[in-house]
Amino acid sequence: MAISLDVLASFAPFNTLGHEYLTQVAEKANLREISKGTIIFKRGRPFPEKVYLVGGTVDLIDSNFQVSTINPASESRRSPLNITQPTQVSAVAKSDVTLLAVDSDFIDLVLAWSESSDEAADISGVSLHDDNDWMSSLLQSPLFSRLPPANIRQLFIRFSALKVQADEVVIKQGERGDYFYVLESGSAMVMDPAGKILAALRPGNYFGEEALVGDTTRNATVKMITPGKVMRLKKEDFRELLQEPILKFVTAEDLKTRPADLPPYQILDVRLPLERRIQSVPDSRNIPLNQLRNNLKNLDDAVTYVVTDDSGRRCDVAVHLLTQAGFDSCILRDSANHYAGL
Repeated sequence: MAISLDVLASFAPFNTLGHEYLTQVAEKANLREISKGTIIFKRGRPFPEKVYLVGGTVDLIDSNFQVSTINPASESRRSPLNITQPTQVSAVAKSDVTLLAVDSDFIDLVLAWSESSDEAADISGVSLHDDNDWMSSLLQSPLFSRLPPANIRQLFIRFSALKVQADEVVIKQGERGDYFYVLESGSAMVMDPAGKILAALRPGNYFGEEALVGDTTRNATVKMITPGKVMRLKKEDFRELLQEPILKFVTAEDLKTRPADLPPYQILDVRLPLERRIQSVPDSRNIPLNQLRNNLKNLDDAVTYVVTDDSGRRCDVAVHLLTQAGFDSCILRDSANHYAGL
C-alpha cells in the first residue's frame, strides 16, 4: 500500500524535506495493518525502523507502567512511536491500527543528504551539482594529493561521464570490477548483501577502486538515491595513472639503514592468523585485510606502515586503503625471505 506525500509530510522529520527527498522516503516506506492487542515493539529492544501512527490507537507503556495513549488527534503522533534507540517504552495496539514504518538508517541517510546540501548552498553559494565541485573534492583527498600533476591532468582527460537515474545500481556486489567511479552529481548509498546501508556518497566521493586494486569482485553494491551523473575511469587507466604511482616499495636492508630522523615504522601483516601461524616477519603486527578498514582509526598517523608482500594482491589493497586514509605506507619486498629476521 502506497502512502501519499501529503500524509508522509505530516510526520517529523519528513516535514523538513524537499519534494525530491520526500519521494525517495515514500518509495521506501511501508504501511502495515496491525490487529488490536498486538505488541508492536518492546521496551529496551533495538528496533531497525521508525514507526508512526497513521490510524487507530496505541498505548505506550514505560518502565513504571505509566501509559500514554496515542491516536490520530494527538500532537505527539507526528513523531515516531519509538523516538529513542533502544526503545524506552513498549507499544501495544489498543485497537486495529495502521502504521507507517521506515528504515532508520535510510532516514538518517536522507536527512544527512538533505541537510548537507542546504548547508553547502548557504555557506558557499555553490551548488553541489556544479561541474567543478567533484573535481575540487577529489583533489583534496589524501589519495589524489600524492599523485604527480601530469597524472592528474591525464585522469581528468580520460574520465567519461555517465548519467544515472534514481534507484539505478552503479556497481553490484559479486561482479567483476571494470571501472573506477567518482560521483559528479546526485546522491548514492553503499549497501551490503542484506540491503543494510553502509555509507552515503556525495559529489566528489569515489568508489569501486578496491576491486580494481586487488583484481577481485565488488565487495558492496552502490545504488543511486537521486538522479545524477558519475565520472568513470577504465581499469587500465586507473592502474596506470592512479594505482601504480602511489605504490612504494622497500627492502629489509632499507629498513635496517633507515635514517633515524625519519618517522618510525611498523610492519603490518594483512594475512589471516592461520596463515602466519607457521612463519611471519619478526615484530610484524597482524591486522587481517578484512579488519583493516575498521582498525584505521586506531592507527598512528605519525608512523609509516610497511605491509609485507606475502599476502599476494591483498598487500596492494592494504596500501591503497592506508594511503586513502592519509597514512604513509609502502610494501616490503620479498617478505618470505626474511622470516628468520630483519
